[in-house]
Amino acid sequence: MAARGSGGGRTPALIALVFCCLPPAAVAEEVALAAQVVDAVSGLRADLERMRFLMGAPAAASARWQVSDAAPRHALATAQTSFAKVHRLAFEVAGEPLAAPPAPGATPSAAVLATVAGAHEHLRGLMARVGVEPAAPERRARSATWADALVEMVEANRQLNAMLVHEYRPAEIYDVVVESIRHVAGIADAPYPRLPRLAVGKTSTDVYQRLLDCFQLVRQVEAQRDMTTLGLNLRRERRRENVPSSEAYDLSRLLLADIAGMGRSLESAPNAAPPYPRPHYIYSAHVHRLADVLAEMLTTLGQ
Repeated sequence: MAARGSGGGRTPALIALVFCCLPPAAVAEEVALAAQVVDAVSGLRADLERMRFLMGAPAAASARWQVSDAAPRHALATAQTSFAKVHRLAFEVAGEPLAAPPAPGATPSAAVLATVAGAHEHLRGLMARVGVEPAAPERRARSATWADALVEMVEANRQLNAMLVHEYRPAEIYDVVVESIRHVAGIADAPYPRLPRLAVGKTSTDVYQRLLDCFQLVRQVEAQRDMTTLGLNLRRERRRENVPSSEAYDLSRLLLADIAGMGRSLESAPNAAPPYPRPHYIYSAHVHRLADVLAEMLTTLGQ
């Protein structure tokens, strides 16, 4: 389950107040759904381990997140990333076609479980094709939170990253940050700031840390709108070194989902594409510069 740590999110008293305002049946349903998601991700990770062993791929080093609070939208965004990574793995191993995650249903909570189940089903199909027996079912979780579910999915994505031949490139992170910038521009209804000068020598770790800065700023804006913020221990994450590009990509996808959700809550649509020329070849320095733009816009939005 998710380890608890400092680093943001609502206080326990405020979380309790929010749940007190919900009907008991709704609270019980959310707890049950989160527990089902944790079970589903546990099964996915067990089969990933079997597939990893067959491939001779390395086991991912544990860098378990500490999350004190999360909403279904955070879990859904991470589940969609898992879905995409499983399909990418199947493409690399067996040439199977890529596919987009299923469209969310009526509620994000139910969509999380459906997305994880879809990812696991595709992995099982790949395993059958290459002759890997599925793992036996594990013990069921009696209760869980969305923070627990999110942490388990981040661990699954970390293992998928270690199994993929082609690491997610800075260009893929760049495109996600562009979308985040568009959403913030739509929310703020403000012009795009000037593109700063390029600071060379940046790494994927630098990009990861700058995206964490953006999460801190998003947290401040969401708190003003009484939204459930991602209670990730940012201080702990900032101490990490040698963060792979794929993990920076995973964080950028979660950040985009959080910003997009904030925009939908304001009934805002993304603005026109930012007027920044796309580099012919994109390095981490280009992504870091765009993250600087995003941070500037979020700072203005929070004022």
